Amino acid sequence: MIIRQAREEDVREVSEIIVEGWKTAYRGIIDGDFLDSLRVEDQYRRDISRYDRYRVAADERGVLGIAWLQVMDGGEADCEIIALYVRASERGKGIGRALLRHAMDTFREAGRKRMIIWCLAGNAGAREFYEKTGGQAGRGGTHNWGGKAYDMVSYLYPLAEQG
Repeated sequence: MIIRQAREEDVREVSEIIVEGWKTAYRGIIDGDFLDSLRVEDQYRRDISRYDRYRVAADERGVLGIAWLQVMDGGEADCEIIALYVRASERGKGIGRALLRHAMDTFREAGRKRMIIWCLAGNAGAREFYEKTGGQAGRGGTHNWGGKAYDMVSYLYPLAEQG
């Protein structure tokens, strides 16, 4: 498996992984009608214009997982993982952890000091993952999807080199 910058030819698989991730990870947390309305083609139309923001974990079978990285200025963090998803059939194999490490290394090499990632407060699996990988629970907030507000929690990762 390698982690690399996404290419235009990866966009269909990236979109499939994102939609699958929403429909599986958020079932029972986000309104089912909203989840059922998500379509790969709609996601593809959004992703085709921003695929350069994604890093993908891939092997000879194709894209296994994605991370959307973003640099920010000000606030409690100066960089963010906007999205981190692994194909359902590939979960539990260390791909998410590898993508997270890659993001941290990428940001660290760019001189960034503190990374943030947000997740749904009700997503126990993601919260456990972020805590096990060194994330420190930060402030909460809300985000709207499908006309409903959902509680969110942030996780902060210091990026200073460990000595």
